[in-house]
Amino acid sequence: MESSDFRQLPRNDQGVLAAGVLAFIASFFPYYGASLNFGGAHGSTSTSAWHSYATLALILVIAATVVAGVQVFSPSTLPQTSVSWNFVVLALSAVGTVLLIIRSFTLDHGSLAGISYGLRWGAYVLMLLCVVQTVFAFLRMRESGDAMPWAHGGAAA
Repeated sequence: MESSDFRQLPRNDQGVLAAGVLAFIASFFPYYGASLNFGGAHGSTSTSAWHSYATLALILVIAATVVAGVQVFSPSTLPQTSVSWNFVVLALSAVGTVLLIIRSFTLDHGSLAGISYGLRWGAYVLMLLCVVQTVFAFLRMRESGDAMPWAHGGAAA
């Protein structure tokens, strides 16, 4: 289906694309930081998700969004592959999401004498959007009827 109107796209295509774009925007929100509240002094600092190993996860999620966008808006430009492009979108999104979640929950966190450090609200928004994109990518693949790459093998004995 070749369409140029986002509102006319199937729900799962809209979900993958919207969640990917929103995840890109959310990647600039406060992801990790520290705050000080001690003796009348207040302050905080934070960094976006574009630091450390979360960068690889974000690149994979954005790549999934780009491939899905090309697949929806200009499918004839994609080359023929032995694996369906729906599976590629699902794999990129799922691996990126898992890497982001692992990286997020392996960061240090704690509180000590008025200083707290750890994940900020943007990290949770970003993780949620990545999970949403992965779910929509899975539903999109199931709806298309594409089989998993390993399902093309012979029957079990």
